[in-house]
Amino acid sequence: MFKGLKRRIERFRKEKHGERFVARYRRQQQRPNVARAVMAVGLGLVLIAVGIAMLVLPGPGILVGAIGAALIAGESLTAARLLDRFDGWATRWWRRWRRR
Repeated sequence: MFKGLKRRIERFRKEKHGERFVARYRRQQQRPNVARAVMAVGLGLVLIAVGIAMLVLPGPGILVGAIGAALIAGESLTAARLLDRFDGWATRWWRRWRRR
């Protein structure tokens, strides 16, 4: 179980910034499964709600919300494109900040 998870994370990390989430969405759509899709979107929405609550409560709210958004992006092309756009923007911002 953990070998497969580690392999999927490495594959995701090797993708080009700004194209990661759409590539993951396309891989997910090659093996359609309605139950997995419903669970991923449901859990993603719950994690986003918990993440928003953690913004005012103690806990890693941004991280939890981001994981929830990534789960939804695996099943929604629109969400995947939005996260790719954010990923590209965040990468450029981080590189500019590191140069200073």
